[in-house]
Parts: sequence; C-alpha cells; structure tokens
Amino acid sequence: MCGVCGTYSPSGVIDRGLTAAMHAQLVHRGPDETYSLNTESICAKLGRLGFTGLTDGWQPAEDRSGRYVAMTNGEIYNAGALRARLGLGARGNGVDVCVVPELFARYGVEGLRLIDGQFATVVLDRAENALHLARDRFGICPMYYTEVDSQVHFSSELKPLVRCVDRARKVDLGAVDQYLSLGNIVAPRTLVEGVRAVPPGCAVRFDGDGSRTVRYWRYGEFTQASEPVTDAALREALRASVRDRLEADVEIGAYLSGGFDSTAIVTEAAALSAQPVRTFSVVFDDPGLDEGRFQREVAQAVGSKHEQIVCRPEDITARFEEMVRHCCYPQRETYNVAAMMLAGGVRDAGIKGVVSGEGADELFFGYDSYAFDGLARSRRTSRAENEQAWGRPDFGWEVDWDKVARRREGFLAPSAREALVGDEFWRSRLIPFADDEVRQLSRMQLRSIADVYVQMSGHLLGDHGDAMVMRHSVEGRYPFLANSVVDLALRVEDARKMADFEGKACLKSAYQGRVPQSVLQRGKHGFTAYDLQSSADARTWNDWRALVEATGLFAAGCLDRPAETDKWDFRISAISIALIMDELGLTL
Repeated sequence: MCGVCGTYSPSGVIDRGLTAAMHAQLVHRGPDETYSLNTESICAKLGRLGFTGLTDGWQPAEDRSGRYVAMTNGEIYNAGALRARLGLGARGNGVDVCVVPELFARYGVEGLRLIDGQFATVVLDRAENALHLARDRFGICPMYYTEVDSQVHFSSELKPLVRCVDRARKVDLGAVDQYLSLGNIVAPRTLVEGVRAVPPGCAVRFDGDGSRTVRYWRYGEFTQASEPVTDAALREALRASVRDRLEADVEIGAYLSGGFDSTAIVTEAAALSAQPVRTFSVVFDDPGLDEGRFQREVAQAVGSKHEQIVCRPEDITARFEEMVRHCCYPQRETYNVAAMMLAGGVRDAGIKGVVSGEGADELFFGYDSYAFDGLARSRRTSRAENEQAWGRPDFGWEVDWDKVARRREGFLAPSAREALVGDEFWRSRLIPFADDEVRQLSRMQLRSIADVYVQMSGHLLGDHGDAMVMRHSVEGRYPFLANSVVDLALRVEDARKMADFEGKACLKSAYQGRVPQSVLQRGKHGFTAYDLQSSADARTWNDWRALVEATGLFAAGCLDRPAETDKWDFRISAISIALIMDELGLTL
C-alpha cells in the first residue's frame, strides 16, 4: 500500500510545488521510498510502503508501447497470472502493479476487471493526453479528486487535497444528511463540497473536454449455481485467498477479534505458515466489550504468537480528536480509537501488513438484519423516498424515518435544514442498480448490495480500515474480498447463507470441526469501545460543545440531548464533523 497524489492539467499549466506539498502530508502511507511522474500535463508522486519487488521493482510503470504510464497504490495478488496472460514474462519490473498499464493497453478500463487485489491507480494516456483515476472493486484503496480551473488534483487522502489546493471550501450538507441518516457517506460524495471520491469498481476519465465515470465492475450479480457450492469449495477459495495475501517479501500478521471471520482466516494462515503466525487484538477492561477470552483460545488452538493491545477509557478521551483529525471522516462510535491503537501495536511489533475479516458479513449475510428480511410475514412500509434511493418503495435499509426526522430537527440548525431541502440523502440512487434490476433481487440480496456500497466500502474499508492502519504505515488485506470468494458468495443461495436465523451458515458449516466450537456457537459481537461522554471530562466535553456550536451547522444544545437508544450516538457525529470542519477550514 502506498500514497499517491498529483495534478493533471490538459493545458500543461501545473504548479508542481502543490504535488510536493500534498506528498509531504502522505509520507505515513509510504515511508520506504518516493517515486515521481512528470510530463507536460501531469505531476504526480507516490510514497511506497514496499511489500514486493523490493530490489527489482519501480514506478511509474509503462506498457511496452509507452502509451500508458501508471502510478499505482496497492497490491495485485494475481500479478503472476496476469503477467503470463499479457506475455510480460518473469523478467523486468518486479513490482506487481506493473501490469496495470499493460491491462489498459490491451483491454482499456475493462482490463481492471481481471485484477484480484486492491488498488487505486493513476493512468496517463499519452496518446490522447487523458487521465484515468481508478479504484479496486470494493474501494479498499481510497482516491479523492477535485476539479479546479480546468485542472484535476488527486490524493489518496482527503486532508492533503483540501489543505493544499487553495480554494475556499464548504461542508457538503447532502453528505451531512447522508451521515445523520445512514451513518455513512456514500461515494462519490465526501464531506467537502466539490471534492469527490472515485466510486468502487469505477474509473474516472479526464481530458480537455471534461470528465466521465465508467463502471467496470459492480457487486451484486447474483447467479443460480448449476450445482450447489460445497463446503470444500468455500474452504479452498478462502485458503487460496489467504495464501495469496500472505505472499510478500516481508512478514504479514493477522488481526484476531475472536469472532468467526478472523478465526477462519487465522486458522488458514496458521496451516499455510512454516512459522507461528503473528496475531494482534484489542482488549478492554470492560467485560461487556472485551473478547480476550475467545482471542486467547483461538491463538492457543492455532499456535500463533499473540499480542494484545489494551484500550482504556482514558485512551478514548486522549486520542479521539487525534483520530478524527487524521481521517477527516465523521464518526458514530469510538471504536476507531481502538483500531488506530491496534495498528500502532502491529507496527511497533515490526509488522507492515495484516489480514483481516472484513467482507464476510456483507457477502454471506452475517448481520442480524438479514434474518428479519427472510421473514415472509414481515410488514414493511412503502415510501417513495425508498424507491428513489434504493429502487424499491418497501426497502429502506437501516433507515428509521421517524428517527431521521427527529435527528434533523434536533441536530441541524434551522438555516442548515432550510438549505438541505432538495438535497436530502434519499434523492440520490445509493446503489448502482436500476429499478428493473432491483426487482429481480431478493430482499436479502438487496440488503447485501446496500451493505457493501453504503457501509463496507466507505466506512469499514475506509475510515475504519485504510485510514486507521495507514496512520501507522500498516497495510490491511482482506481475504473474503478475493475474486474467487466473491464469485462463490454470489452463487450460494440465500437459504444456505441465512439458515434457522443463523447468518454465514454456509461458512460455519465449512469450518465445522476446524475452528473452536465456542467461536462457532457465539453470537455476533460487533467491535465497540467505551462511550465518549463517560470517558471525557467535563472540560473536554465543553470544549467540543463550543466547537460544535461555532460551526453554525448544528442546533444549539444538540450535545445535551440524551444519546439515542439505538446502536449509534449521533452526538459523536456532531463532534467529529465539527472537528473536521475546523481541521479543514470548512464553512457552512
């Protein structure tokens, strides 16, 4: 994983110092070495966190004709197979991402479908003087951009882009409404008006005539398998994916939460490794939060060298603001502080990369909500807003409309509510499916698609994933998101994923007798940490209250509201948005 940034100008007028300024704020993403790309129309830099081709690899990479040149952040796990397919041979550039410009030369943007991996790439087409910014299928690697005066500025992180590109910036009220309603911001939107995120599975092309977004892949093409997907097939696909994601010139560790997903991955990693796997977890003093017993049981069963990072209430208070100002993404819970501390512990142990279990719940129906979707007699209210957002009037994902209305009333200032009219979250289609396509999906399939695009891509892989691990120069790798595992998930019928109110039933069947029975039988335990208000002292809370009120965005007294009884505390959202507005200099 790396950090890439730069400026593209079709006219050839570029402030190259701007790229250097952005790169200086991205060094934590790639401290090992720096590469540069300079032509008449582009200036780009990439800070590398090296995993492969440490002695014989370099960037930028070119295709054999010299037409396409690319700077790529990420990992391509099937690079060997792609080299053979493209006729590149084993010699030459040893870095895995060198296949990207060759894929463009052979297949265009559609060539990105062939990649099994995680990437954000910058590809210059010299023949047409055009730029492509593209992300992997699920958006594991971030890419942000803004268009200013016929120039395109881009960066792996939001903050360097906003801070270095000299332009007055406003908070995006539609994005705020997305967060207060969904608990997430959905790409291409960001919290900053005029700054966009490249959507997962997409490439954005820029040239002298403007820009357009091309989708090369989307999640949700469910198919009926001609033969049932077997337990053995699921195990083999996950095992192969873990093997690929352990492949590197440096040691790769593993996150171990004590839940099923991470346990299955660690079990496979231990079987594949000649040496004990390095595993890492967070533990809490509060027994209601702590999963240490399960983590230790799994570590003992697989023989891993396990390390626990302790998170205490005072850590939440001391580091919450640091975490928010780093990732510049709104929060609804405090667990990202624990995630940031966990990544710091990994780096302190000398490990540069970890495998983690994100994706299993979304692909194999692991959340409790899927069980309710499967109830034939479940009553659902139809709304026109649902149809506009999701393509079906009777599907509202996790949105409670009464709570959304109360939240807007209680948290947004009257002027903000007035300005929001016409830009509410539901006015944009939130998933890449048309109405007629949505009607062909089961309710659980539609929820899976919504979970991927609304929750996983932006949050679980974004501020909770990439931003927290890269804060400490650590790369996250996600075996459940391998192409082969995803292909099987799309073929497994709903009834085998959610059986007898048990999510991920097919995966648990596949690992029966292979992971501890206590892990198979335990219920879903989300990653949570201490409550923010009870962790913070009165002075700190008052400082945050003053910052919230100074934005002009939020209603006076909103932090004095009692926390909602559901799983998210939107007072935390108000505080984090105020901190981001302060950090980035955003106005209403």
